[in-house]
Amino acid sequence: MEVNQTTEMSTNPNGGDKKSTGSISFVIKTLIIGLLCLLLLIPLAFLNGLVDSRKREGEKVTSEITSRWGKSQNLMTPLLAIPYKPNPAKAEETYLYLIPNEVTATATLEIENRHRSIYQVPVYTAHTEVKGTWLKQDIQQALSEVKGSYDLSRAEICYSISDPTGYKDRCQLQVNGQALKVKTEMALTLVSYIDDDVYNTPPCVVAFNEYVGEGGEGGAQSASYPLTEEELSDLSFQLKLEIAGSKYFGILANANNATTLIKGNWPDPSFQGKRLPTDYQISKNDFEATWNTFYEESCIIGDEALPSLYKNSHFISFLNPADHYAQTSRSVSYGILIIVLTLLSVFLMELWLRQKGRSINILHYLLTGISLVLFYTLLLSFSELIGFRWAYLIASIMTVGLNTIYFRLILKDRKMAALLCGIMTLLYLTVFVLLQIKVYALLIGSLVLFIILAIVMYTSVKVMHD
Repeated sequence: MEVNQTTEMSTNPNGGDKKSTGSISFVIKTLIIGLLCLLLLIPLAFLNGLVDSRKREGEKVTSEITSRWGKSQNLMTPLLAIPYKPNPAKAEETYLYLIPNEVTATATLEIENRHRSIYQVPVYTAHTEVKGTWLKQDIQQALSEVKGSYDLSRAEICYSISDPTGYKDRCQLQVNGQALKVKTEMALTLVSYIDDDVYNTPPCVVAFNEYVGEGGEGGAQSASYPLTEEELSDLSFQLKLEIAGSKYFGILANANNATTLIKGNWPDPSFQGKRLPTDYQISKNDFEATWNTFYEESCIIGDEALPSLYKNSHFISFLNPADHYAQTSRSVSYGILIIVLTLLSVFLMELWLRQKGRSINILHYLLTGISLVLFYTLLLSFSELIGFRWAYLIASIMTVGLNTIYFRLILKDRKMAALLCGIMTLLYLTVFVLLQIKVYALLIGSLVLFIILAIVMYTSVKVMHD
């Protein structure tokens, strides 16, 4: 009896040592896997830099194409400009700008993609027609309220576009049926003041910073149209021009009552500017939008008053419907989530398989993590060629398939390999859905994480209990 008791007491400590050793190895492996997740953040950070680099390269190609074809365009409809001296005793001279009573502007855009290497840029040709009228009574009233002197004999009708490279054909300007010769000798302050105002006018500051670009280099044109007070009458004008441009097209409609119609063959236009369209229709292949705007003043004095016209500006962007660089960058931000949850799933599988005497080496965890990072380089490279959605599908299939086969060979267990395949598929599908729903991404993402945490907690309890 004494011998048996001694033997029993000597075996219990040995069992305790085994449990203690197992617990220590469990903690160490958990820490190593956590450290591995942190280390994998380094290549993820480099991936963000790679996405930015590829995006800048694309912007460089875009700039090269648009500089030859035509940059973003903003058409400012005609004004009647009359030389004006606030103080007749001084030589200082500026302009009176008379606003038309009515303007109807119509633009039909033919949009196409120009390709260079793997990049494509949407460019357009805008067939534009502007009709309007200055009423005699409005002209007389504006002149009667002016203090100083003016010279009707040097009156000009002026208009402008943002980038003069975009003039595709000679502009046709008629006033009361008379064709006028258009020149480019008028001071470019007409456009530069408007462009300068763009940079300081919310809420379109960011969009117009890209849109106006080299503000002040606009293509202002004018036609001389001498007037006399004795023969003053209503002035009806018609302007026809073809404009080549890219990315954006806008019309700054200057009139007491202005109607603007813009239509084109683009499936995903973005309406921007001070006012949204009064009415619009968007189909699978084209769009049509109408704006009705009003401007109370009939005359503005001096170049410094030109920015007040900006509130009647509206424009449409023709960026590619899916910006794959932005979507890839967003998907990289979910990378750590994919890595942690995938490696955690593998770790729980290992705990379960330890009952059968099987384990997973740290090297296997490392290679799995590398494959998860490589997913984003596949996504970026494929998206430049075939678009984001197809690229995401192909990269996901390749990554999930690789890890499924890998763990099938390691574990010799089809069920566990299939389980990992299902988990990874669900993770990539969840991230894809989150990328599509920007507004509710935080809410849905939080709920998904909560559900995943609950599943992990339940699974860990069951595994440790078994």
